[in-house]
Amino acid sequence: MRFGQRPMAVLKSLSASQVDALRAIGSVRSYRKNEGVYELGQPADTLYVVVRGRARLRDRDWEDRGITVSFAAEGELFGLEALAGMPYRVLSATAAESSELLSIDAEALRELLARDPGLTRALLRYAAEVMTHVDERIKMLAFLDVPSRLAGTIIWLADRYGSENERGIEVPYWFTHQEMADLIGSTRETVTTVLAEFKRQGLVDSRNHHFLILDRRALTERIRLPQFGDAVGE
Repeated sequence: MRFGQRPMAVLKSLSASQVDALRAIGSVRSYRKNEGVYELGQPADTLYVVVRGRARLRDRDWEDRGITVSFAAEGELFGLEALAGMPYRVLSATAAESSELLSIDAEALRELLARDPGLTRALLRYAAEVMTHVDERIKMLAFLDVPSRLAGTIIWLADRYGSENERGIEVPYWFTHQEMADLIGSTRETVTTVLAEFKRQGLVDSRNHHFLILDRRALTERIRLPQFGDAVGE
């Protein structure tokens, strides 16, 4: 089971001329916190790049409640249905904070990709990284218990966004405990309880929407496959 497979910020992997070409065919718009970008089922005719801020991607459960399934941070893409030529959105998207998003019309993007094979390869690689990340999350949900899922998610955030300091690895996170529960297939109450136990064991600390990993090795060792008969769910 691998962790830390979060896709790279795609803008960092492109040349300056490729970034300029994307900006030339797109338009940047500012969004307020919680402002909608698109809704589930709408036509998938636009690809988005996060220039500043974050986007939250959500679905609906069987009781029609909104659940957070992913997010896109600065430099990352979302709305990949447009890149794949899919007709409709399979998720909804909102701005998770005050953000600037570059929107790129799908038809204009296809014309640009036809002229720039290098850009095509870069976006396909990004899409493949997203798929790999999704596969890893599916395995995590299927095989790991809740504490292991939470530990793995914290490590995933650390590998993608963390920075080391004198105390450990500082990791920004932008979720409420409910959204974290959505991401790992649990409940808010369980996430709060498990996180408190991690703190008690000296594995992590958290404050002001930052995790501080105090002992990465011990946190990694907390990720384990359940024994036969163990409960994997909440």
